Amino acid sequence: MNTKENKEIWIKKVEEILMLGGKSSDTIKTYKYGILHFLNYFSDDTNISEFVEEDILKYLKTEYIDKGKASSTYNFYLHSIKFFYSVCFKKSFTAILLPTSKLGKKLPVIIKKETFLELVNKEKNLEHKCWLLLSFCCGLRTCEIATLKIEYIESSNHKLKVLGKGNKERYTVLPDIVIKYLRLFYKSRKMTSKEGYLFKGMKERAHINKRIISNYFTNLKKHRNVPNNITFHALRHSFATYFLMNNGDPFILKDLLGHNSLSTTAIYIHLAKDFDNLKGINYHGK
Repeated sequence: MNTKENKEIWIKKVEEILMLGGKSSDTIKTYKYGILHFLNYFSDDTNISEFVEEDILKYLKTEYIDKGKASSTYNFYLHSIKFFYSVCFKKSFTAILLPTSKLGKKLPVIIKKETFLELVNKEKNLEHKCWLLLSFCCGLRTCEIATLKIEYIESSNHKLKVLGKGNKERYTVLPDIVIKYLRLFYKSRKMTSKEGYLFKGMKERAHINKRIISNYFTNLKKHRNVPNNITFHALRHSFATYFLMNNGDPFILKDLLGHNSLSTTAIYIHLAKDFDNLKGINYHGK
């Protein structure tokens, strides 16, 4: 089966199946990138439908293992290729001959309360301040902040509806300090509608791009001497860790974070046990 003649057909089919499965646009983009890299590696007349485990493992070894790529990168593209063969050729491979790479589990990096409060207090831009608070105090990802709608904010009940990965809806806590600054931001933009995205994008009715949020934090770190290993996502890790350190229920935390399994949440339990004499987040900081 000629690769050149069928490449676009295969990619379109993979994209359609991923969309039906509710995968995010970023996930679909990454899958397509990995599969196209695999297809473009071979000559156009290569009949890849006849590949066996050894052929794919040889490619992965050359392109990922020998180049010193991370185990997570190897595993993701292995999964992408397996998915491609399953969708386009109804073909599966044995895990014994085409194994995943064992990943060393690392504890998440968190930011100290004092450091976070200093960042928030020195931040003059209301929108940026809201982004920081939504992640650290509510546990939101960048994509969840970007897609936050005004109607999701239930200030009277101190809860916030979140549109998470795979368009799964959940609720999380909404502390007074976050409500305060969300209201200030809403009023500062002279908004009148009670519906639509809170953080607007360039196009009408569009939300802000999540990369703008992560890029903002990268630039912020440079000016505030924040350690390089502290990413914006570390604010979400901090929310989870301090929640447990404040005697929060792991099962409740699982739902607040939008995890499918408690095993994903469990890593924060181990992290919380590594700290002593901390009382959790002071939501009423200046």
